[in-house]
Amino acid sequence: MPEVFTAEFEAYASSLAGRGLAEATVRGKTGMLRRFLTFLVGLGVRQVAALSVLDVSAYVGSLAPMAASSRAGQLYFLREYLRFAVCEHGADPALGAMFPVIVTDRDAVLPSVYRPGEVAGALAEAGNRSGSSLRDRAVMLLASLLGLRSGDIKGLRFDQIDWANRRLSLVQHKTGRRLDLPLPDECALSIIDYWKNERSGVEDPHVFLRHRAPLQPPAVGNHFHQVVTGCFARAGIETSERHRGLHALRHSAAVGMLESGTAYPVIGAVLGHTDANTTRRYLRVDVAHLRPLALEVPDAR
Repeated sequence: MPEVFTAEFEAYASSLAGRGLAEATVRGKTGMLRRFLTFLVGLGVRQVAALSVLDVSAYVGSLAPMAASSRAGQLYFLREYLRFAVCEHGADPALGAMFPVIVTDRDAVLPSVYRPGEVAGALAEAGNRSGSSLRDRAVMLLASLLGLRSGDIKGLRFDQIDWANRRLSLVQHKTGRRLDLPLPDECALSIIDYWKNERSGVEDPHVFLRHRAPLQPPAVGNHFHQVVTGCFARAGIETSERHRGLHALRHSAAVGMLESGTAYPVIGAVLGHTDANTTRRYLRVDVAHLRPLALEVPDAR
């Protein structure tokens, strides 16, 4: 964090603290502010009150290499912060009117999907060259077979597992909605293997713990990205132009269900979607079902 902007940064962080936002949201917004203020230092700006429209435009130009959705997120934040700067730091009022409309298309980018053979190859490498091989394999299985988000995997507790009936019952970290899912034998056995043979005996209700001290659930910012990336790399899977984190396994699980003929409401229920349109986004990568709908190209001769 540039020292020259410490006061401005702390003022914005304090304003977020009073809004009841999720910890991850606060961390994301303050991270974007650090990026913005660091850029301003490079331009020679030393006070938010002295910020100009040209300075902001230069920053927006620096976002061009980002994916459309990431760039839109930065712009939404920037609009919010500039309005805050006008009110709290006496910045030029023109800054608060810079982004009256932010156009974004969530469907502009296809979900990153890996085929069943690629996922199987990554799973085969989950236990190799890892400090917590049994934990990593269980995490990968929960993401690739059930499509669980990283937050729900990290927050999973033993009392949310019905071993006799092989079911999971949890409240989703992202949506706050209850989710009930069957627990495949492969997932159940993998969790038991980790529990009995690798997990520390420390008294903690959470299933998954760090393998190094402090022995507690993984940090909020840990989304097992390195775990998944390492598995793809060791399996020799081509990941260029595709995301390679845990969420890509969730996407792959969704498309796998779609291609096997699973109904949209069922897929949405498994993934815990609150909006049916979110589930329909996966239709765009279901080539097998889209091919019969393609229109014939007219003969131009």
